[in-house]
Amino acid sequence: MSHISIAKKIFLTLTEIVENGQLPVTIRPLSTTGTVQDDPFDQWFGELLEKHIPEFEVTHSGPLTTPDIIVRDRESREVIGIEVKKIDSDESGKDSRGLTLDYNSCIPCGQMQIKIGGKESRIKTFYFFGLLSFGKTHLISSSLIDGDFLNYDFDLHLQGKYLNTSQYGHGPYGEGSVRGRAMYNYPNPMNVNIPTFHKKHSFIIKDEYIYQMDESSLYESSKIERKDIKGEVINYTQYTQEPTQNIECITEIFSACKKRKPRKRKAYLTEIAEAPALYTPNRNTEI
Repeated sequence: MSHISIAKKIFLTLTEIVENGQLPVTIRPLSTTGTVQDDPFDQWFGELLEKHIPEFEVTHSGPLTTPDIIVRDRESREVIGIEVKKIDSDESGKDSRGLTLDYNSCIPCGQMQIKIGGKESRIKTFYFFGLLSFGKTHLISSSLIDGDFLNYDFDLHLQGKYLNTSQYGHGPYGEGSVRGRAMYNYPNPMNVNIPTFHKKHSFIIKDEYIYQMDESSLYESSKIERKDIKGEVINYTQYTQEPTQNIECITEIFSACKKRKPRKRKAYLTEIAEAPALYTPNRNTEI
């Protein structure tokens, strides 16, 4: 079973539980998930795979570790990683983040390193994005995406891992330390201003793997061209569970991200009201 076959099986499993365009979710309260770094959405996704696809071995990586979930086909022994990203919606159904998401201190990538039997291995990685309803009962939109769609530069991904450093001997007494931790912001596919994704449940792969989609009961929804800063083009296809009359051809899908400009940061200062005038008793008042 290839990495595309595993990802396709996962997406088909998700489409089977979609009801009226909504993907139901059951998320545990934070008080039952362990440490503050544990993500109940990650747990829901992993447990769903364990329940519906017993032929897959599912491993939860744990807090602050990437990829979030590792899936291995028990027969072929093929392994893929899945990073799980939840975006909360407001009461109107709009995403709370906008153009980009925080990817914490890890640059997103279509490949990541893990250890298999004590040896480092590079595995294919997909990203599962979900726009969670305000009531936290279902996903308004979701997409399982080849990580290369966000970044195909594995060396850049590795470089980011080693940029987090700590300095000691800080402060006038030399007792403090400074943790240098980069924060990466990359595109948010669940942005409601991107109609390609909004209110759809989709699967995105590179065109070079289309031949593996035969008889998959999925339908092409759009063709997406990704052009890198060197001018090289990588073509992707978006699939959904519903047939599309007109397959859209999309370029510059995240163009708004490129238009962002750096802004000078200001420290946030707590503000309180001006102090009222001091009370001065009227000495001429008769008692």
